[in-house]
Amino acid sequence: MKSTDISLAQARRIAVRAQLLDGSANGVLDTVRRLGFLQIDPIATVATPQQLVLWSRLGPYDVTELDRLLWRERKLFEWGAFIRPIEDFPLILARMRRRRTGKYAWERRGAEFLRKNTGFRRYVLRELERRGPLLSRELLDSSVRTWKSHGWHGNRNVTVMLELLEGRGQVAVVGRRGGHRLWDLAERWFPKVDPPPSTKPSGSSRRSAGGR
Repeated sequence: MKSTDISLAQARRIAVRAQLLDGSANGVLDTVRRLGFLQIDPIATVATPQQLVLWSRLGPYDVTELDRLLWRERKLFEWGAFIRPIEDFPLILARMRRRRTGKYAWERRGAEFLRKNTGFRRYVLRELERRGPLLSRELLDSSVRTWKSHGWHGNRNVTVMLELLEGRGQVAVVGRRGGHRLWDLAERWFPKVDPPPSTKPSGSSRRSAGGR
């Protein structure tokens, strides 16, 4: 591969433009698409990080537009504490399926939690199917903790279960109520897509995330 020498000033301009800090951003959707994602954090000393990132690129903007694109038009979606353009969903679907293999230690720990809580898992999915969308606090906790909590989730095993199922493509964040996540079955929320070739199941041309 042929290399190209650039000056320090050119490198700075490339970095600034790549982060859309040059005034070239054009709306919320365009900004997320070009950046690739927005990280989500509900803590807002001044504003949430996702709002601050958009403001730093767009200046004053309609703060309701992000919710509209997420929950009404579904041109964006939330997964794993990130907001991404919906056209990236097939790539995320591949990640969801890889997480079921338990390649990493934290994935194996999650798989153990799911194995030890098969009944609780069935209950969560059944309640979401019957009553969803739901907040985590609207689900009863009958789980068994399989590892010592280090304080991140405390004893909120319902949240642990929901996030594990989200990571594996069975449930999805479908809205917010008072800043808290609303959960539902992924198959009712995400579009049906063609998985990447390496993850496409044999004998099936189309499957939705969360298919059981």
